[in-house]
Amino acid sequence: MGASDDHAFFEYRAKLTNLGHAEDVGESVHCFIKMQSVDAEGKRRRNVELEQQAGDNILFVLNPGPHRKISHSGIWVVTEETFRKAGPPLEQHRVGDCEIRCYPD
Repeated sequence: MGASDDHAFFEYRAKLTNLGHAEDVGESVHCFIKMQSVDAEGKRRRNVELEQQAGDNILFVLNPGPHRKISHSGIWVVTEETFRKAGPPLEQHRVGDCEIRCYPD
């Protein structure tokens, strides 16, 4: 399921483009996300809820702004091993209990 202990792991890919350019031209975004998979009461959160939160956190970090947009985005569950094997990130961000690691594509 991509969850270990109290964490869930996701991989995210997208293109960050300028509004005036074709959607297939732009900067590739590749991130791995580690986040708490339980709420404050210790109850496991649903995967769809976790994916939504991870996607919102990615948007916050990327902050495309008024002149850029995100296209061709996808997010999916990965294992903790996949997350660990990704190696050292180019950039690392934290949004609440969510760790976002960005890699060159």
